[in-house]
Amino acid sequence: MPIKKPYLFKTSVVLFAVLVMIIVTWAGGYYSWKFGIEKLHINSQQQLDQFVSHLDARLARFQFIPQLISKNMLLVDLLKQPDSSPRIDIVNHFLEDINTIIGASDTYLMNSDGLTLAASNWQKEQTFNNQNFSFRPYFIEAMQGKTGRYFALGSTSGKRGYYFAYPIIYATHHLGVIVVKMDLSNIELNWSNRKIQFIVSDPQGITFITTQPKWLYQSIKPLSTETLKKIHDSQRYNGVKIKNMDINELRSVSSQSSILKINDNAVNRNKEYFAIQKNMPYAGWDVMILAPLSELRKKQFNTSIVILLILIVSLLVSFLVWQRLKRRQEREHFQQEAQKQLEHQVAVRTTDLTHEIDERKRTEKTLRETQDELIQTAKLAVLGQMSASISHELNNPLAAIHSYTDNARKFLSMNKFTQVDENLCRIVQLTKRMSKISSQLKFFSRKSNQMMEIVSIQHVIKSAIDIVSHRYKNSSSVISIQNNLPDLKVRADIIQLEQILINLINNAMQAIEDKNQGKVIIHIQQKNQCALIHVDDNGLGIELKHIEKIFDPFFTTKKTGLGLGLSISARIMDIMKGKLSVCNLPSGGARFTISLLIAE
Repeated sequence: MPIKKPYLFKTSVVLFAVLVMIIVTWAGGYYSWKFGIEKLHINSQQQLDQFVSHLDARLARFQFIPQLISKNMLLVDLLKQPDSSPRIDIVNHFLEDINTIIGASDTYLMNSDGLTLAASNWQKEQTFNNQNFSFRPYFIEAMQGKTGRYFALGSTSGKRGYYFAYPIIYATHHLGVIVVKMDLSNIELNWSNRKIQFIVSDPQGITFITTQPKWLYQSIKPLSTETLKKIHDSQRYNGVKIKNMDINELRSVSSQSSILKINDNAVNRNKEYFAIQKNMPYAGWDVMILAPLSELRKKQFNTSIVILLILIVSLLVSFLVWQRLKRRQEREHFQQEAQKQLEHQVAVRTTDLTHEIDERKRTEKTLRETQDELIQTAKLAVLGQMSASISHELNNPLAAIHSYTDNARKFLSMNKFTQVDENLCRIVQLTKRMSKISSQLKFFSRKSNQMMEIVSIQHVIKSAIDIVSHRYKNSSSVISIQNNLPDLKVRADIIQLEQILINLINNAMQAIEDKNQGKVIIHIQQKNQCALIHVDDNGLGIELKHIEKIFDPFFTTKKTGLGLGLSISARIMDIMKGKLSVCNLPSGGARFTISLLIAE
């Protein structure tokens, strides 16, 4: 039996619609993935730059400390008389105090043979005293007159650390080496609460800092037997068995980024990551960020499903409209057939009435008129029913077509044109904001001319608040001024006075960062011939045992920082013939007061 052409036409239309749905769904998923990868690349690059800057800052904090300590004559005296117990005890206490102030892991002194004579951990069971570390590369570099830098597991403590070493030089002779060990474990704690993972590896590709503990001391690239032997002989990872991570590179995204698959043996499954890395040549490290792709895969799948549903609904609506049109054509054809049959019956009847010509004519005329009226009435009735039905049935689908068409256009417009426009708009906004910030930073970054001049206190305070306000714009805390003396002026160095105010405001904001309603209030007061600037906060205040030491160099109660800000500020005030003081407020919180003579 031959296949009918309408059946072939319907089959072709259905196949074509299915093909279009497959292509459009695949294109939507593809562009969703591509856009997500580009956005993830930007976010990961920003996170990588922040992490590398954080590592550089942590290393820079301890970089020059060994050189500063090496100038102390206590160390030289002990190296000259290494058997003097009193000198050993003095240096032990000195290194312990230094280690506490700078926040290092350990600080110790070695003679020219690598034997440790004094150490900050002299009271601990695993002390470095009388331990020989001459095999460490940092000792060899320091004895050659260089600054030694090295990362390794401590052979005594077993803890990870970065070592800075500097020679003790007296009369051109290298008497020994002073070493400061920096603890690296806090770095992982600070970055472990993020969705992305971090890996810091040595030149051999061995992970020694990571937010994923199971990756620690694993190699991100295959290691030969010879390389493993060299690592073992160097004792860098003393007693640790180095394993290879099961990493497969699926494809490269750019010269510094790629998509990796890592086998997680703990749950026996593979995880996909977007990886981007950066080299730290000064430290000899490679830093890699791994962003999981599970959410991006899920988003790609959801996008494809939404597009597919839109296409299916559009196809169903189109089929419904086609069905309505087809039924309308069938009804019109039925009406035409009924009209023909009626005309045929009228013609048969009129032939039987030949004997009454006149009556026939009148009857025929009447019948035709009646027939025309009935046909017209029937047409109008059918049209009215169809119009109401079509209006009722198509209002909602037409609205849905309109809505889904708009959505489809949005998805299909991810051809980067809208994305480019959006990015350009954001760039304009960021440019305006950066212009405002850069103008303030340019004003603040200008160099002081060391000249005393007549300065408006209110002007300096407003300038300082403008500079720090960008840093705390997302904070719930408030900075305000209470000033009943707007014209009060003093003689001071405007740049240095602004620097002191910014330092005090930053300290106050840090003191209230955990409060829900933190306040920093700046008061201006006149007392005799002096102008007083009070910087108050409603934090916890300062412990009484710390108030006397608050302006001492290197004294700090923070986990980070060298404790030099308040010390430098107090010294600047002395130079300007003023005074910087501190007290606790009765209502709670701390008050720092700047006192300067009023300008005549």
